[in-house]
Amino acid sequence: MAKTTAIIYHEDYLKHRQAAGHPERKERLAETINLFRDNGVFKSADLLTPKPAKEEDLLRVHTKEHVDCIKNLSLAGGGMLTLDTMVNPDTYEIAKLSAGGVILAGECVMQNKYKNSYALIRPPGHHAKRNSAGGFCYFNNVSVMIKYLKEKYNLNKILIFDFDAHAANGVMDIFYRDMSVLNISVHQDPHTFYPGTGFIKQTGEVAGKGYTVNIPVFECTSDADYVYIIKNFIFPLAKSFKPELIVVSVGTDSHKDDYMSGLCLTKAGYGVITNLMKELAEKYCGGKIVLELEGGYNLSALAQSNLEIVNSLTGVSQVEVSGKPKAETVALVNELKEIFSRYHRI
Repeated sequence: MAKTTAIIYHEDYLKHRQAAGHPERKERLAETINLFRDNGVFKSADLLTPKPAKEEDLLRVHTKEHVDCIKNLSLAGGGMLTLDTMVNPDTYEIAKLSAGGVILAGECVMQNKYKNSYALIRPPGHHAKRNSAGGFCYFNNVSVMIKYLKEKYNLNKILIFDFDAHAANGVMDIFYRDMSVLNISVHQDPHTFYPGTGFIKQTGEVAGKGYTVNIPVFECTSDADYVYIIKNFIFPLAKSFKPELIVVSVGTDSHKDDYMSGLCLTKAGYGVITNLMKELAEKYCGGKIVLELEGGYNLSALAQSNLEIVNSLTGVSQVEVSGKPKAETVALVNELKEIFSRYHRI
């Protein structure tokens, strides 16, 4: 039987280096791949090796000045871009390879070779803006893929669901005026949390007004809260938008054991969220769904959550979660409905 899931990975992702003791380290992917092999994941999913994105792919999203900055700093031996994001001699090439991994994940699905795909990549990308790096990110991988697919396949409606603990400020910067991309980010309240943006009333500009959806959640937000948000707000929003492709940006720093945030997802929660996104994809875009990795820094939580995600993609397991949403989550969903009913039939 043909496999329906592709996992995108390259050994060179392990070569990317930050400063000593930095949380964005090679073990993030090494531990996940080892766990996948120990659990026989590649019996039910194909492992594919990507090629680097081309410079022209990067330039659909980023300014030439930004691309040249990363390239020239790498060629010069490296240096610091921001306090948390450094460049070394390999950064430019590996960052292109990371973007290329997400492009391959998109191609696998759009060419109907696979029903779904998951790009296990590093460095991550969702904090990279048109003209700047930061937050461990150099090029905005998911945006590079989306711009590539929009041009090649004439896509007019793409839904992004990002549930990293941090707001996808780079993606917001890139698509803030674009009504063809419904950009949804569920993240910890940015009033006291990086990147300090991603507020509920940041909803887009001009033609894109109403197509940037920031969902800032409280510390201790749990599996049941995420499920409530998805079923009671994102489902009707997707019904109104009717995407041709669903893209999920995964961040396991929302896990209860990840020190980077105060959020409380469990590994089962990651599996349930994946199943819910698959359900949306089946309803509106023939099952086409692409996942790509962003953050996640507790090695065990990252690997175990990724295993649940892939088991959900392949259909190996169907996990469940229990509990009720908090009153604050119900109130948040009501506020979201009030704001976005001006732009969508929800």
